[in-house]
Amino acid sequence: MIVVSDTTPLRYLAVLGLIDLLPRLFGRVHCPSAVLQECCHPRAPSALRTWAEQPSEWLSVIEVPEVAADLRDVLDEGEAAAITLAQQLQAEVILIDEKEGRRCALARGFVTAGTLNILAQAGRRDWLDYYSIIERLKTETNFRAAQAVIDSAWAASASR
Repeated sequence: MIVVSDTTPLRYLAVLGLIDLLPRLFGRVHCPSAVLQECCHPRAPSALRTWAEQPSEWLSVIEVPEVAADLRDVLDEGEAAAITLAQQLQAEVILIDEKEGRRCALARGFVTAGTLNILAQAGRRDWLDYYSIIERLKTETNFRAAQAVIDSAWAASASR
């Protein structure tokens, strides 16, 4: 399975100390160099910056020299580059949280998975307690989601 990641799932998982869920769930993960640059930004959480300075070997960082023009107009650089890279690699899944980014990815026929989906899949495998980790996610980061969305991600993971 070819998986491409945007910045936010990497960010939240790094802050929670759960970044290694990604290779357990997906094997190799690809990201554009623009995403890695966002991870290294001085205002990024220190856990993310530390990880991104020497990313794990399961992360393949790929230069995306030209993003799709229609994406550049509505998304930030990392999101636009992630979707463009997914198109180039013919990825099956894009890891992305932002609403507009997900909408653009879905419009191009991609399956999207966000941080909640990743955590729910790990919870279903008994690798973590989903609802306890969600509480940490809400208190340790700026992540916000309605309880109905959190519950929906958990319910949807049962059918995978």
